[in-house]
Amino acid sequence: MSSITLGSFALPISPIILLFSLIIGLIVVAILGKKQSISVGDSLVSIVIYSLVVGRLVFVIKFYDSYDSLWQILDIRDRGFDTFSSFLAGLFILLFHLHRYPLQRKILLTGTATTILLFTSIQMVINAGNEQSALPNLAFNTPQGSTVNLHHVANQNITVVNLWASWCGPCRREMPALAAAEKRFPQVKFIMLNQREPADVVSEFLTDIGLEFNYVLLDTKGDVATMMGAHGLPMTLFYDRNGNMVSSHFGEVSAASLQAELEKLTTE
Repeated sequence: MSSITLGSFALPISPIILLFSLIIGLIVVAILGKKQSISVGDSLVSIVIYSLVVGRLVFVIKFYDSYDSLWQILDIRDRGFDTFSSFLAGLFILLFHLHRYPLQRKILLTGTATTILLFTSIQMVINAGNEQSALPNLAFNTPQGSTVNLHHVANQNITVVNLWASWCGPCRREMPALAAAEKRFPQVKFIMLNQREPADVVSEFLTDIGLEFNYVLLDTKGDVATMMGAHGLPMTLFYDRNGNMVSSHFGEVSAASLQAELEKLTTE
């Protein structure tokens, strides 16, 4: 599961898990702090914010060439963060607060531990469920009418499956990044799996945008989106050489985030 639905909106789940974990952490420090008349909430929030800022800065520096504008750098919706740098920054700020505010130590440590453990536990459960998802053994038609099986395309290669539609704005915006990645990583198989649109619409759209992909397939019933619990588009699924899903990205994927994921998969 990579997203949840709130009314007519589909939202990526990782930021929601982080926000939920932080709220629980703040509740814990508020309860403990009230007993001792100590306010610790601001310190906990600052740890999370600084860790995210540093993680984002390091990620941008590592993949700076993949960004085309300042707006792309500032747009954190691609969820491009360097996890290790975020951890080090959070640890540094935590130690700073523990040293500077000794009365907060026990409460701040408890709140920090609550936030981290809750976030990692929920994320691990979700990731474990995702890792059990294998590349579906399904066949779909191309816009030209031939039938292609997903397993035959993958053929024990790292595979990226992108669920998209021509009416989807984020899908359209991310397509140049996907096309460029297909050329940059020839050892990776890219499958552009259109959702619930007829062949003529897909063909006309691809002609209009002037992009070519090796594999464009038509999932006219949205079978894969239903199987993956995708409540919105776009959604990008990453499979290892054994056909097991190792990660997924709900929403528009940036060139930098795509490069980071593919570099990790191709070097493992």
